[in-house]
Amino acid sequence: MTDELIFTVHDATAKAARRVSLTSVGLYERQHLQEWVLAHPEILGADAKIVTFEFDRWISGGAQAAADRLDVLAVDRTGRLIVGELKRDKAPGTVTMQAINYAAMVSRFSLDILSEAHAAYLGGDVTPSQARDQLQEWAGDISDETLAPPQIVLLASEFGRSTTNTALFLFEAGIDIRLRRYQLYETQSGERVLTVSQLLPVPEAEEFMIKPRSSSATQADARIRRERRASITARLVSANAIAQNARLTIVVPNGTQEDQDMIRAWLESKPDRASATQHQVDNAAVVPN
Repeated sequence: MTDELIFTVHDATAKAARRVSLTSVGLYERQHLQEWVLAHPEILGADAKIVTFEFDRWISGGAQAAADRLDVLAVDRTGRLIVGELKRDKAPGTVTMQAINYAAMVSRFSLDILSEAHAAYLGGDVTPSQARDQLQEWAGDISDETLAPPQIVLLASEFGRSTTNTALFLFEAGIDIRLRRYQLYETQSGERVLTVSQLLPVPEAEEFMIKPRSSSATQADARIRRERRASITARLVSANAIAQNARLTIVVPNGTQEDQDMIRAWLESKPDRASATQHQVDNAAVVPN
């Protein structure tokens, strides 16, 4: 994708801002990027309310505490959870699996657990009951049933093709996963500007796939056409247009265009190459011998 251009403008003068990375200007994931998201949840791309961050109170099946730490957990207006995974600069190829693991774990959350986590985030003397009231004020229909399946939001300045390919596969499989891209710029006066946009899903999403996939309708049409081509000689036999096991000759259609001479030369290079019995013919244009 072509990078966006950012300019500072004063009357008729426009000065280009320089794109910089968080690393190059000494900014970090937790101390800076995460704080921006906590202060502005809309960076996640939804009307979101932060529930907690750096959540690590997981318990495995064997009652062992898990070491995973979820970057940001939010909830939207419908009461559905949003799992936010943040990366400094380029996202590693393992980010999708990491986010899926978090989504699988939070999918088991109840509203009681969520209220406890939110109370701890709010701090002070806020009780889980008061935290629940705030969540219900935000999302009137929130309940155990609305929390899952969670939405996954990956936030980074760049995503590799393996990541976009995996995210597209998951999205097409029905998992609500979103890639959000931030870009940091520095103006000539030294001011830093942050932009955030959604990379996926978008109408042009297939261009990010390693191997673009046709739509379901296109694939179905292609399958029907293959079946029709495969049965064409059988239908000719049934209609008595040709005899069973008739000897057929392959001819090159005029519509072959630039490949016409090459195909003809290939057929003529061996005496029996242009002939076949009816059951040997697959996708060639044929006439009775």
